[in-house]
Amino acid sequence: MPACRDERGAAAVEFALVVPILILLIFGIAWFGIGYNRKQGLQAAAREGARLAALPQSTNTDITAKVNSALNGVLAASSSRTITVSPADTRPCDLKPPGTRVTVTVSAPFTYDVPLFGNGTMTMTGRGEFLCE
Repeated sequence: MPACRDERGAAAVEFALVVPILILLIFGIAWFGIGYNRKQGLQAAAREGARLAALPQSTNTDITAKVNSALNGVLAASSSRTITVSPADTRPCDLKPPGTRVTVTVSAPFTYDVPLFGNGTMTMTGRGEFLCE
């Protein structure tokens, strides 16, 4: 008669092998979602700024204020961000022929920390472009 094998610890061993993969997967999906949301927020803020920049009477101060307002809820108020308007005039579309492109670029650092994978920082950028009116 063959000897009986005891399988009482098999489920615990299998669970111990699968848990790290599940943790990596769950936290990876969560951080990817947070990062994607941040990227979409930067895109939307840059688009709002470019829409305002396309008007002849708008100034760089107005554009920067509009972008910062659009970033509420996307970035913390104290977080670093870089807002670039091109052309870099005080009034980007003033005295420019209709059809001239105006571009607003917004960039901010994104720090991630995924258990079992690591952490790091990357720069995310949003870009909006409109034609001057």
